[in-house]
This record gives sequence, structure tokens and C-alpha cells, in this order.
Amino acid sequence: MTDLGYTPTFEPTDWIDNVSRITADGPNGFNVRFDAIGSDLHQAAAVVTQIDAALAQPVGVTTGRQLFTPGLDLVSAPAPDEGWFYDETGAAHPSSRDGAGGTAVMGLSLPANIRLVSFRAIGLYAGAPATLSIALIRTPLGDASATPGKLAEISTATSTLTNPYDVTLPIDATLAAVDPETYRYCVVAAAGFIQDSAATSLATVQLAYTAS
Repeated sequence: MTDLGYTPTFEPTDWIDNVSRITADGPNGFNVRFDAIGSDLHQAAAVVTQIDAALAQPVGVTTGRQLFTPGLDLVSAPAPDEGWFYDETGAAHPSSRDGAGGTAVMGLSLPANIRLVSFRAIGLYAGAPATLSIALIRTPLGDASATPGKLAEISTATSTLTNPYDVTLPIDATLAAVDPETYRYCVVAAAGFIQDSAATSLATVQLAYTAS
């Protein structure tokens, strides 16, 4: 917040009973005094306006491009022989049992009054026939049956992944404004045809955002 201050300028000269003449004009007249008081009130009003504007700014949100790197906290969707697990580095790997892979979901706590810019994912990819998808989605809080909106998706179906991979995609501009009072936000990781769990992983996701 910019430093705010207010210094009064009105310093009246005292009138003396039975000596001073009360006049409208002149250096000690009513007009000069009231003009000085009015000027001080305008200055005070300007400072109050600046304070109001500063208090209206979202707390904790800075201007310019910022990065958010949440810790991975994926929870596997219940299905036989499917699921994701963590290695000693904190990277998540899909199950290779019967090539199942599986789906896992991680909720995100995002602040209001920001606009998402890009979605990044880093990890390992063993190559075909393994499939891998890491998506950022939002779902309306008031409608559990609504189809989730997909903000961005890094997937073998739409991108050529290297090994290791490090892919950044732009956020869908129509869904970029974060509104936690209306939507919940999640990262969904899905994999299939996994032959070696150690060879495919999700190590990190990262969001870039700006103040909205």
C-alpha cells in the first residue's frame, strides 16, 4: 500500500474581544478562513478515497504474473487393480497391474480475484502404447451432475510427449477467471496401458496466474 498522509494547512489567527473587526474579506476575514478550511477538507476527502481504494484490493494477490505450484495430493478413483501411488521423491505413478493405469483426482484451493494463464505438467512418459492425461477442470458447486469445464489438458491424445516431458498449455480464456464461490477446481490424472509404473509419472503441476 502506498504511504498515505494528511497535514492540515489551516492555522487561524485568534480574534481578540473588543479589538478585532469581523470582516468578510482581508487576510483575517471569514472568506479566507472558510476557504482554508474547505481546502483542508478536500485534502482529507482525497486521503479517505485512497484508503478506500487500498482496502478494496484483494488481500494476498499481487499484480503481474505469479506462479502456484501445489504439492501433489492425488486420490485414486476406486476401481479394481487401478490407482496411483507415490515414490520417494513425491512423484505420482499409475498402477501397472494388468496395465490398468487408473484415474486420480486432486482438489485445488485457489484464491478469488485471479485469472489463470497457463497449466504446466512435468514427469516421465514411457511412450506408446501407454496413454497419459493431466487435466485442470472446474465443476459447479451447486450442480453435482454438471459436466466439468476443462480449463486445459495435457494428453498423449493431443500432444507428443517426450521422456521426460515438460509441457505448458494456455488456459481456456472463457474459463480463466477463478470463482471459488461458484466452482471447485481439480487436477485429474489418468493413464492406461501401463507396462512399467516407474517409467510413467506426474512429478509436478504448476499454474501461472495474474490478478483479475
